[in-house]
Amino acid sequence: MSEEKYNFDCVVDRHDTCATKFEEMDAKFGRHDLLPFWIADMDFQACPAIIEALRSRLNHTVLGYTTPPDEFWSSITDWLKRRHAWSVNNDEITFMPGLKKGLSLCINYFTRPGDAVLIQPPVYHSFHSVIEGNGRIVANNPLIRDDSGRYVMDFKGLEEVIGRERPAMMILCNPHNPIGLQWDADTLRRVVSICHDNGVVLVSDEIYGDMMLDGRSHIPTASVSPQAEEITITLGAPSKTFNIPGIVSAWCVVKSEKIRTPFFNWLSASEFNAPPIAAMVATQAAYEHGEKWLDQALEYLQANVEHAVDFFNKNLPQIKLYKPEASFTVWLDFNGLGLSREDLVKLIVERGHLALSEGSTFGNEGTGFMRMNIGVPRAILDEGLSHLAYAVNSLNENTPPASECKFDKIPFVKMQGLGNDFIFIDCLKRSLDNLSELAIEAGRRHTGMGTDGILIIEPSDKADYRMRIFNSDGTEAQMCGNGIRCIAKYLYDNKISESTHLTIDTLSGIKTVDIHTGIDGLADTVTVDMGAPVFRPEAIPVLFDGDRMFDSPVTLKDGRSFNVTAISVGNPHGIVFVDNFDNDIVTTVGPELEVHPIWPEKANIQFVRVNDLHTLSMRAWERGAGETMACGTGACAAAVAAVATGRTQWPITVQLVGGNLEIDMSPQGHIMMTGTAVTTYSGTYHTPSK
Repeated sequence: MSEEKYNFDCVVDRHDTCATKFEEMDAKFGRHDLLPFWIADMDFQACPAIIEALRSRLNHTVLGYTTPPDEFWSSITDWLKRRHAWSVNNDEITFMPGLKKGLSLCINYFTRPGDAVLIQPPVYHSFHSVIEGNGRIVANNPLIRDDSGRYVMDFKGLEEVIGRERPAMMILCNPHNPIGLQWDADTLRRVVSICHDNGVVLVSDEIYGDMMLDGRSHIPTASVSPQAEEITITLGAPSKTFNIPGIVSAWCVVKSEKIRTPFFNWLSASEFNAPPIAAMVATQAAYEHGEKWLDQALEYLQANVEHAVDFFNKNLPQIKLYKPEASFTVWLDFNGLGLSREDLVKLIVERGHLALSEGSTFGNEGTGFMRMNIGVPRAILDEGLSHLAYAVNSLNENTPPASECKFDKIPFVKMQGLGNDFIFIDCLKRSLDNLSELAIEAGRRHTGMGTDGILIIEPSDKADYRMRIFNSDGTEAQMCGNGIRCIAKYLYDNKISESTHLTIDTLSGIKTVDIHTGIDGLADTVTVDMGAPVFRPEAIPVLFDGDRMFDSPVTLKDGRSFNVTAISVGNPHGIVFVDNFDNDIVTTVGPELEVHPIWPEKANIQFVRVNDLHTLSMRAWERGAGETMACGTGACAAAVAAVATGRTQWPITVQLVGGNLEIDMSPQGHIMMTGTAVTTYSGTYHTPSK
């Protein structure tokens, strides 16, 4: 059985999900229209096993008091043994309500107000804020760089600051954030020895310990020596590892019984270490079933790192990228540009339209640096890198700020067919490059124009006009039934064509359309001759051993099976007949069926309920766009499938979320689709000249 493959190229729109990267952008950067690469959570879909475990638990309608079973603790300790060769007993570990909260709890238990706590900047900014916020004093032991430029610890400085400030605690970042260093065992042993000899409790933040790149191994601080076990409190979490920081789950390991027993008792007294249901379920599912997902995520992240390194070498040699050994962020040195901190921020925000983590937030030693999150789909990373290159290179071109720079102006019309919405661009007298990139950029719901795709109308030497359609993920589609009706309305209403009968050249062949006008003289409905449906598997294409794939079982990764009918109406469709649309079947089954191995080019998936002999209800999951309010070709395929399998008779009304389509079969065996097209608004889109 082949290993399950996860899709890290999938672009997920996180707007309207209370995502911090958007919700706090205005407060942090003074504007909301930036590409967010600042906060350290990945844009990948969470491991499906975690989502499924949460759904399964919520199927039980009682959410009462719960106690974590032994299997919960074993899932963590087994993981530490398997991934890091670190043996931890179940009684040596406890739950923490998030890693930052864990830091705060450690500070409050092991130190007193006014005590010094030592950190090594540039380092995770919350170290500083959680120390001072709890009435303690920050003692700094900055990292230094050796002759090769690599960040290393200043041990002489460490001993001096401990002798001078007498800190009660040191917080160690291992692996180090923001630089991405995995400290070697000798370095860790030396830190431990200095802290041990001076009575300093060592708290090791190892939240990135699972995010090791390029085949490296994580070295837990407490594992390097007997002294380390005596003084180290280790904090870790599944949150960064499996991209579930919103679940808020972390853990704490203390090997020393002398430290552990009173500390764990103190936590238990206030139930700080009692995991909520969601944290318990998600954590156990992650550690028991998420390993293959993580391995593939790390492989993808390593490729992103190499991709970024190549980009900087070729396009931005004046910026130094510190190649991370762990994590999904890169530490960028902009000091070669000779800009002040304020001017650097202005360059990135105003010219680059980017939100990066400004280096000085990690300590004064980070001034002139930026941290960039590359835990994103490659298409998003490319967009961010291109924005960065534009901003930096503009310094050499005397380019004015973004508020003053020149823009390409692209007139557009927003149109929709039954809620399936498009940006329509007239290219009859002009040409545009990079249409895939434009579809991604313009299609974003908040920073773009918000659309399921862009439609391009061009001249044709085969038909009256040519139509091209690009989905919001940048892929080009062969055909779109709702889109072609919009094309016809645009051409007629704007008097580009006075004929009510047109031929349109598409990637799936030439289609004819007939325009029916309303009382205002404008196009009201449009009938499209969609051609004859295709049933032959190799022509759809679908991998099926037979003449036609009707109601054939297709098994998903979780073992569930669905009967699928495969039909092409200029593009591949899989039709699943259902009794209802319960249990989020469209958004849970649709994505899996879209990319199922039976489809060499993926497929549009239609979920169809038969209402009566001449009426269907349908929900559409479109490849490259996700769930849409309507799908014209999908409605045609659904109607054909219903008739071909004996469920209905012609003509058929297909009821979609956005409205109804009338589908019939001509005497020549062609599918005839009739529906509305609506012009929503027009405007001018501005994209920076590059």
